[in-house]
Amino acid sequence: MTYSAIALLRASLLAIFLGALLAQTLILPLLVAESVSIHPEVAYLATPYRWVVTAGIICLQVALACIWILLSKVQRQKIFENSSLRWVTTIICASAIATFLVLGLGFHLLAIVGAGGPGVFLMVAGTVAFGSAATWLLVVMRNLLASAIGLEAEMRAVI
Repeated sequence: MTYSAIALLRASLLAIFLGALLAQTLILPLLVAESVSIHPEVAYLATPYRWVVTAGIICLQVALACIWILLSKVQRQKIFENSSLRWVTTIICASAIATFLVLGLGFHLLAIVGAGGPGVFLMVAGTVAFGSAATWLLVVMRNLLASAIGLEAEMRAVI
């Protein structure tokens, strides 16, 4: 990978991380306050839902940090080491947790509280479908990385 590609990826990761930090510290509280003022009958849900959304954003930030570390390994040409698997596994866990958070929040809102409508259902269903697909894709990619690490070790043993 070229230095310019790595620099652009790092800039993108940093922008996404800072955007997520801005969202969880400034935008989310404003959205919660506005929602409570519009729908005071569900004000009791504001705090728990805010914590669930914040936990999902933290999952994103953890995944971004792991990607940054893996990108550093690519730059140093150390990606084919067993320690890389740990970081990919962490990304998989963060993706799975975020997907379950969306599923749980959507189920609670739609089935238990009885709020929301078709738009909320479609958003939850789409997000869960995308999150599940991304998580399983990461599992496959982790297995491919594990195979590549094994082949690399065999090649070093032969040489």
